[in-house]
Amino acid sequence: MSEKLMGKKNGVALAVPTVRKRTVGTAVASGALALAAVLGAGGQAVAGTAGQQIVIADYTGRVGSVKIISQDQKGAPRTYCLATPHKETRLEGWWWRDYTRLAKWTDSSCGAGGGAYLGSQDEWVNATQYDSDWTWLNIYKNQY
Repeated sequence: MSEKLMGKKNGVALAVPTVRKRTVGTAVASGALALAAVLGAGGQAVAGTAGQQIVIADYTGRVGSVKIISQDQKGAPRTYCLATPHKETRLEGWWWRDYTRLAKWTDSSCGAGGGAYLGSQDEWVNATQYDSDWTWLNIYKNQY
């Protein structure tokens, strides 16, 4: 910081402190970077306390898809058909909570492709989980 002479008043020199443009630019850039870091990190932490992403685990290999009927992280009702081609299938980007019904089908389109209905099961997905944002739901409990 320096002072800029502004003139005299009653024989006394008046000086006003000045801030260099480079210092202001650096401060603005630093603030913008900090804000971006906070906003970028907020999504996962917020969702992790209001819902969980799920992994459907089918070790029988009989289930081709699962219709998930539940609530999202905001409490709104949601339905999603998830093809389950693997023993463990992740559904990323969807956040679930509370009472969750899993309707099981033999085809990959929740019955739209002519698959057989294998029954359903009800699970509870905690809204908050401190060690992970993922909840495993085992669907080997097939009822034929």
